[in-house]
Amino acid sequence: MKKIKGACRCGKFTYELNKPPVYAAYCHCTECRLRNSSPCTSFIMGLVNCLVVAGEHDLYSEASGSDSTLDHHRCSCCGTVLYTRVNKLENIVAIPSATLIDESVFQPVEHLWVQSKLPWLEINDGLPQRSGPPKLPAGLLSK
Repeated sequence: MKKIKGACRCGKFTYELNKPPVYAAYCHCTECRLRNSSPCTSFIMGLVNCLVVAGEHDLYSEASGSDSTLDHHRCSCCGTVLYTRVNKLENIVAIPSATLIDESVFQPVEHLWVQSKLPWLEINDGLPQRSGPPKLPAGLLSK
Protein backbone atom coordinates (compact mmCIF):
# COMPACT_ATOMS: atom_id res chain seq x y z
CA MET A 1 0.00 0.00 0.00
CA LYS A 2 1.25 3.45 -0.84
CA LYS A 3 1.35 6.06 1.90
CA ILE A 4 -1.62 8.37 2.21
CA LYS A 5 -0.43 11.96 2.02
CA GLY A 6 -2.03 15.30 2.73
CA ALA A 7 -1.30 18.95 3.32
CA CYS A 8 -2.78 22.21 4.48
CA ARG A 9 -3.77 25.00 2.06
CA CYS A 10 -0.35 26.66 2.09
CA GLY A 11 1.61 23.37 2.08
CA LYS A 12 3.68 24.13 5.18
CA PHE A 13 2.02 21.44 7.36
CA THR A 14 1.93 17.95 5.86
CA TYR A 15 1.18 14.38 6.88
CA GLU A 16 1.62 10.78 5.83
CA LEU A 17 -0.60 7.95 7.05
CA ASN A 18 1.32 4.69 6.71
CA LYS A 19 -1.64 2.29 6.97
CA PRO A 20 -5.11 2.32 5.40
CA PRO A 21 -7.88 4.27 7.12
CA VAL A 22 -9.94 2.33 9.66
CA TYR A 23 -13.14 4.27 8.86
CA ALA A 24 -14.47 7.04 6.61
CA ALA A 25 -17.77 8.94 6.64
CA TYR A 26 -19.68 12.18 6.23
CA CYS A 27 -20.73 14.00 9.40
CA HIS A 28 -23.79 16.28 9.49
CA CYS A 29 -23.59 17.35 13.15
CA THR A 30 -24.00 21.03 13.96
CA GLU A 31 -20.50 21.24 15.47
CA CYS A 32 -18.80 20.00 12.29
CA ARG A 33 -20.94 22.22 10.09
CA LEU A 34 -20.10 25.34 12.12
CA ARG A 35 -16.43 24.44 12.60
CA ASN A 36 -15.91 23.93 8.86
CA SER A 37 -18.45 26.41 7.46
CA SER A 38 -19.94 23.69 5.30
CA PRO A 39 -23.16 21.64 5.08
CA CYS A 40 -21.28 18.52 6.21
CA THR A 41 -17.76 17.25 6.85
CA SER A 42 -16.04 14.30 5.23
CA PHE A 43 -13.20 12.53 7.00
CA ILE A 44 -11.10 9.42 7.30
CA MET A 45 -9.93 7.89 10.57
CA GLY A 46 -6.49 6.41 10.96
CA LEU A 47 -4.25 5.03 13.69
CA VAL A 48 -2.36 7.82 15.43
CA ASN A 49 0.85 5.78 15.61
CA CYS A 50 0.76 5.50 11.79
CA LEU A 51 0.54 9.28 11.31
CA VAL A 52 3.74 11.23 10.57
CA VAL A 53 3.45 15.02 10.48
CA ALA A 54 5.89 17.73 9.43
CA GLY A 55 5.73 21.49 9.74
CA GLU A 56 4.77 24.11 12.27
CA HIS A 57 1.37 23.69 13.77
CA ASP A 58 -0.60 24.55 16.86
CA LEU A 59 -3.41 22.95 18.79
CA TYR A 60 -6.78 24.05 20.03
CA SER A 61 -9.12 21.93 22.12
CA GLU A 62 -12.86 21.98 22.58
CA ALA A 63 -15.62 19.96 24.19
CA SER A 64 -17.65 17.81 21.84
CA GLY A 65 -21.34 17.01 21.84
CA SER A 66 -20.40 13.33 21.66
CA ASP A 67 -19.22 13.42 25.29
CA SER A 68 -15.53 13.82 24.48
CA THR A 69 -12.94 16.51 23.89
CA LEU A 70 -11.40 17.24 20.53
CA ASP A 71 -7.79 18.32 19.97
CA HIS A 72 -7.49 20.02 16.58
CA HIS A 73 -3.99 20.24 15.06
CA ARG A 74 -3.81 23.09 12.55
CA CYS A 75 -1.22 24.86 10.42
CA SER A 76 0.34 27.84 12.21
CA CYS A 77 0.42 29.75 8.93
CA CYS A 78 -2.92 29.18 7.13
CA GLY A 79 -5.04 27.67 9.93
CA THR A 80 -6.08 24.50 8.09
CA VAL A 81 -6.92 21.66 10.50
CA LEU A 82 -5.02 18.58 9.33
CA TYR A 83 -6.12 16.15 12.00
CA THR A 84 -8.17 15.90 15.14
CA ARG A 85 -7.78 13.64 18.14
CA VAL A 86 -11.18 12.54 19.42
CA ASN A 87 -10.09 11.80 22.97
CA LYS A 88 -12.91 9.32 23.48
CA LEU A 89 -11.27 7.08 20.88
CA GLU A 90 -8.19 4.96 21.47
CA ASN A 91 -5.23 5.63 19.14
CA ILE A 92 -7.38 7.28 16.44
CA VAL A 93 -7.08 10.51 14.46
CA ALA A 94 -9.75 12.03 12.25
CA ILE A 95 -8.40 13.60 9.05
CA PRO A 96 -10.54 15.89 6.87
CA SER A 97 -10.78 14.38 3.41
CA ALA A 98 -10.26 17.80 1.80
CA THR A 99 -6.62 17.67 2.92
CA LEU A 100 -5.88 14.42 1.05
CA ILE A 101 -3.55 14.78 -1.93
CA ASP A 102 -5.15 11.71 -3.56
CA GLU A 103 -8.85 12.23 -2.87
CA SER A 104 -9.71 8.72 -4.13
CA VAL A 105 -8.50 7.46 -0.73
CA PHE A 106 -11.77 8.75 0.75
CA GLN A 107 -14.17 5.80 0.60
CA PRO A 108 -17.07 6.72 2.93
CA VAL A 109 -19.20 4.00 4.48
CA GLU A 110 -22.05 6.09 5.94
CA HIS A 111 -23.52 9.45 6.89
CA LEU A 112 -23.52 10.39 10.59
CA TRP A 113 -25.74 12.65 12.70
CA VAL A 114 -28.32 13.01 9.91
CA GLN A 115 -30.82 14.16 12.56
CA SER A 116 -28.85 17.46 12.45
CA LYS A 117 -28.63 17.59 8.65
CA LEU A 118 -29.59 20.83 6.95
CA PRO A 119 -33.16 20.47 5.65
CA TRP A 120 -32.26 21.53 2.10
CA LEU A 121 -29.43 19.00 1.74
CA GLU A 122 -30.53 15.84 -0.06
CA ILE A 123 -28.53 12.66 0.49
CA ASN A 124 -28.98 10.31 -2.43
CA ASP A 125 -25.69 8.41 -2.67
CA GLY A 126 -27.15 5.18 -1.28
CA LEU A 127 -24.90 5.08 1.80
CA PRO A 128 -26.45 4.16 5.16
CA GLN A 129 -27.67 7.11 7.22
CA ARG A 130 -27.15 7.02 10.98
CA SER A 131 -29.06 9.48 13.18
CA GLY A 132 -26.18 9.66 15.67
CA PRO A 133 -22.53 8.69 16.01
CA PRO A 134 -20.78 5.82 14.24
CA LYS A 135 -20.84 2.33 15.65
CA LEU A 136 -17.10 1.77 15.90
CA PRO A 137 -15.42 -1.50 16.88
CA ALA A 138 -14.77 -1.78 20.63
CA GLY A 139 -11.00 -1.79 20.06
CA LEU A 140 -11.16 1.84 18.90
CA LEU A 141 -12.88 3.13 22.04
CA SER A 142 -10.89 4.39 25.02
CA LYS A 143 -11.10 2.40 28.19
